[in-house]
Amino acid sequence: MSNTYVPGKPNPYFPKHKYQGIAVGQNLKPIAECRLHHYVGPAATLERGIASYQLTAEHLWLTFQKEAEDIIKVNGEFIKDDKERNKRINAAYAKLWLADNRFQWAGLAAFASKQVGCGLLHANQLAEKNKDELKFVLNWAGSNTEAATISALPTTIRNGADYMYERLGFGNMHLFLDIYPLHRFYMERGPKEFDTYLAKRQAIAEKVEWRAKKYLKFGFPFREVRAGFEWIEQGNLPKSVETLAWHEQVNVLQTIMYNDPHMQEALAKNQFAWAIGFPSGVFLEIQLTLSAQCKAKDNWTSFFPSLWNAKLWVVDERMKFVKRAAARFDELLRSSRERPYVEESLRKISTGGGVE
Repeated sequence: MSNTYVPGKPNPYFPKHKYQGIAVGQNLKPIAECRLHHYVGPAATLERGIASYQLTAEHLWLTFQKEAEDIIKVNGEFIKDDKERNKRINAAYAKLWLADNRFQWAGLAAFASKQVGCGLLHANQLAEKNKDELKFVLNWAGSNTEAATISALPTTIRNGADYMYERLGFGNMHLFLDIYPLHRFYMERGPKEFDTYLAKRQAIAEKVEWRAKKYLKFGFPFREVRAGFEWIEQGNLPKSVETLAWHEQVNVLQTIMYNDPHMQEALAKNQFAWAIGFPSGVFLEIQLTLSAQCKAKDNWTSFFPSLWNAKLWVVDERMKFVKRAAARFDELLRSSRERPYVEESLRKISTGGGVE
């Protein structure tokens, strides 16, 4: 059964929004509840008046942006543990889809973000594997004159992996801060206000936390954002996923992460190690598994090509991988036999599960 979010109607994933039912430009409180103030009038006379605060589009955007920040904060500070922060992001994406199945991008994003979490988990396991790898290569190389160069390779890959995972965590957090509030505004205020006030989001830039400002201006109303939600309104969910995926991958992640030469170098080292099959697995397989777990059964995982010269940071190569995963996700949702397993995985992710 498909769910569609209705603002103000009880649901298990989101509380009633504090400004539900209040129109932009309308008083936040009834006049009878406003405080009476004294002030000096134009003729230096003491006057009495009511201070009335009105709802603005900027104020609305700020509520949704702060909601996103609070999800990944503890005691007012962003969670430093990338893995814990990632679990909260995964859960938030899953809840968006569970509350409103039209948000198919969010459902796919829950799995994609979970896969980033799997990579972060892999990073913790990498140190011990790296020691095993180094021992293996030294024993294999023996007195070979190339031993020094060969034995340095695992460490080189590891150093690149450390940087790669740090940037993946950075990208994961900022994509969430960009796109989660867009979904929340749309679901609470509807398509008309979303379209009318999308550009107003930029006005709150100085009131939010956005550590990617040297790469990307906060809240820029990219055309793909507007188009992605228009496709939702028209009921073309695969097209909405494709359009929002372009925004996600190109407007945001390409800008703040994949254009970085150091990230490209780290990805290239990872790709090389994956392609040649380093014995102890000191690399990350680039994949998207449509389950709560890091590993899933056949036909539930999409792989980026494991070729030594494949480049994840190149938009066209990466988008082919993303589109394949999106198409498979759509197939699973359309299948009466497979859809329950997808829903079960998303419910597990929504409660902090997965990444195992």
